[in-house]
Amino acid sequence: MRDGVRTGRGRRLIREDDPPANEDFLFHLSRGSELLMQNRVVEAKEELERALSHRPQDAQSQDLLAGVYFRLGVYPTAIQIWRTLLDEFPEDLTLCVNLGLSLFKTGQPEEARDYLEQALELDPDHERAWGYLGLVRWRLGQLDEAREAFLRGGQLSMAKRMEEQSSAGSVPAPSPEPEPAEGAKPESQDDAQVSAMRDAAGEAEERLSRGVALSIESERPRRPSGQWKVVETGADPVPRTRRPSRPVISLSPPRLGTVAESWAVELPEDTPLAVGAEGELLVHAKGGVHARVRGLRALRGEAKTEPVQRRYRGRSPDELLGGDDDPILRWHGPLAAVFGPPEVGRYHALRVSGSLLYVREALVRAFDDRVGYESGRLPLAGEKVVLLSFHGEGTVVLELPRRPSGLEVRADEEVRVDPAAVIGWTGRLFPTQLDDADPPSVPLAFRGQGILLVT
Repeated sequence: MRDGVRTGRGRRLIREDDPPANEDFLFHLSRGSELLMQNRVVEAKEELERALSHRPQDAQSQDLLAGVYFRLGVYPTAIQIWRTLLDEFPEDLTLCVNLGLSLFKTGQPEEARDYLEQALELDPDHERAWGYLGLVRWRLGQLDEAREAFLRGGQLSMAKRMEEQSSAGSVPAPSPEPEPAEGAKPESQDDAQVSAMRDAAGEAEERLSRGVALSIESERPRRPSGQWKVVETGADPVPRTRRPSRPVISLSPPRLGTVAESWAVELPEDTPLAVGAEGELLVHAKGGVHARVRGLRALRGEAKTEPVQRRYRGRSPDELLGGDDDPILRWHGPLAAVFGPPEVGRYHALRVSGSLLYVREALVRAFDDRVGYESGRLPLAGEKVVLLSFHGEGTVVLELPRRPSGLEVRADEEVRVDPAAVIGWTGRLFPTQLDDADPPSVPLAFRGQGILLVT
């Protein structure tokens, strides 16, 4: 099946007192299931809602609809539906696993652990449940327990990371200090460990999350119940009706409410800045963010802004951050806003995650309050180029004319570059102006360890 839609073995989301299903209900449920397996999620949602309008208490349709909400990222609604179903079907393994994953993704690891442990009581060998439980226990700082869970879930690389972290002590929490744009101390090993651990856990979560199990079944007990089943051995997937059995192409336009809801993106609490599907910049912040006013299309909340000064080694001269023509202002939350895509180029949102980023100030579009910054200058003959260095755990949004290219700078090696092509760099690099550059087109040299970004 496509996109990780899996069957759950031995599931029975059927009530004994359910009335026989009518033809319209069966048609819309069949169509919704087909669309879901084709990953046409918005259309599947509309068909399943139509099925439920004919039979509002049908548990299988409710389960499928919860899976659709999960796919759309509307986790609270999926959680509410699965909780209700689990109250009625407390021994359904798949409901426990799906509910545990949804709670984990919404930042509720303690409750997620309870449901995953409930699932493992029903099936002690369920690999996905063990994998999710490993992520939950890692999030709770229980490294030894996380390692055991990852091993039982077949996530060997994560189990190895847990063993390494456990033997070295708990994963350190980064507390970076403000860094100047020119010359600084080496990046700490603790910060690198935190960044690597989060990246690995994110990959494991994404790998496991592809397997959200829905109630599209092939192993339900066969009995003359009058209930619809997607696959039943020896029978047609859909009961015979006067309608054609081949896939039906719906020519009716999607419902406004369904489409508008899918367009109204809500970002997770830990993601105040993101780039939308059409290249727009989305802001959903409880605290403050720094952003330029240019391109603002819509704003929810009070437009409380204040100018911000550049910072040079802790000093704040009388210079506006971002420049006088289009300064970067601090916006006070809570607020939600949409900024239109740039006329040239595109936005790039980057989570700093304990690393160091140095970039031309002119290319910075926005950053959130979890990011600290320091101003600096790039040594160039006869030209003033202001840099910003970023550190912390938040997100920085750059506005770039094209995707940059990266060139690794290694220890004891020098990389020479055309100053006009420099976007910035990551890591610990030290720029130096060359008086007698050969060739003269690359008069700026970088030494240290990091990645140089050019365009």
